[in-house]
Amino acid sequence: MTRVLLCLLSRQHVPNLLSVHHFRPDRLVLVESTAMAKGNAAKSFLKALEYGGIDYADRHDIEPLEAEDDLEAIRGALRRAYGKYPTAQWIANVTGGTKPMSIAAYEFFKATAGEAIYTNANRPNEFLFLDSERREQCDYKLSIREFLAGYGFDIRRKDEKICQAEERARQWAPCARLIAQEASSRDILDLSDSDRKIARRKGWNIQVGQLRAPSEEIGREIGKVFSLTGEPQDGLHGEIDKYAVDFLTGGWLEVFFWDSLTRHQKALGIWDVRLGLEVGRPGDVSGNEFDVTFMRDYGLGMLECKSGSQSHDQGGDVLYKVEAVTRQFGALRVQSCLATTAENIFRDGELKPSIKNRAEIYRCRIIGASAIRKIAKSDSVEELRQLLFEAKER
Repeated sequence: MTRVLLCLLSRQHVPNLLSVHHFRPDRLVLVESTAMAKGNAAKSFLKALEYGGIDYADRHDIEPLEAEDDLEAIRGALRRAYGKYPTAQWIANVTGGTKPMSIAAYEFFKATAGEAIYTNANRPNEFLFLDSERREQCDYKLSIREFLAGYGFDIRRKDEKICQAEERARQWAPCARLIAQEASSRDILDLSDSDRKIARRKGWNIQVGQLRAPSEEIGREIGKVFSLTGEPQDGLHGEIDKYAVDFLTGGWLEVFFWDSLTRHQKALGIWDVRLGLEVGRPGDVSGNEFDVTFMRDYGLGMLECKSGSQSHDQGGDVLYKVEAVTRQFGALRVQSCLATTAENIFRDGELKPSIKNRAEIYRCRIIGASAIRKIAKSDSVEELRQLLFEAKER
């Protein structure tokens, strides 16, 4: 018998997406309201499924719905959808859509002997069968690409480039950890703003005195990793490429966190930890770069890294950027963190009240230099968990 899964489309696409992966229907019926159609919800949903390895391009129906709060209009859309496959085995996911859509879908499929399922927002991978005590759990892990695609976004940077950056990060991770153990607002490679821009495009010939290692041990490690010559603390010199420039002018911080999260991902309950993703909507000229990104509890985690003094940002305006990036998804399950070595947002070891209040409003966790040093030295999974997911902003 043909199995048909009906999904009520809404901005929160994850429960619907997981239900397709779990039940693997022969056909998919998407009820798309006029509001959802304006945002290309069905198109984005199908693209996310395609990225997840299941293609419903020729196995789906889109049922348009003009009045998403009109029960009779909703019932009419459901009757039309059901009429195409009246002998099929139907499952209706009533999690999405408006409340009238959910109520109408439940009542309709209860009357037609179909099954209605629902997902609690706190357990997005668990399906409750509404006419029984039956529950089923989906083990499928959504990737970042699938999550973003459901909101109409795509990863701009090619997989090959991302993998190359992560391989460099893997090789440089021990050096990044040493630097993180002495994390401070002091720049390691001391360049003017104009020189830094050039160096990040073309590489740089480090002159004696330009590279200021926090300790002799770190200086020796930097010299070894990047094939520099000279004294380990202030006499290192030599040619480096643009990737090394990026690392020594602040990129070490994102490498440190990417490596820590990657190595401990299973214990932390996270997956698909990626470095340096560039994300944007198809057709848009500009996009946003995410320093470190991962999936947790079927939601997106984003870690913005800001090293150095950040003297140009006395008011902590980077929080506006973080909030703007998370808000564009309209997602319930997006978590943001800001890791920074800047001292200007702290006073006497505590976040300034204005920064703390803004971070709480934006639900952005702030990780300062002292916390970075602590977890770099301990490499403790529990301390990392508390810092990122459990402890209060610090």
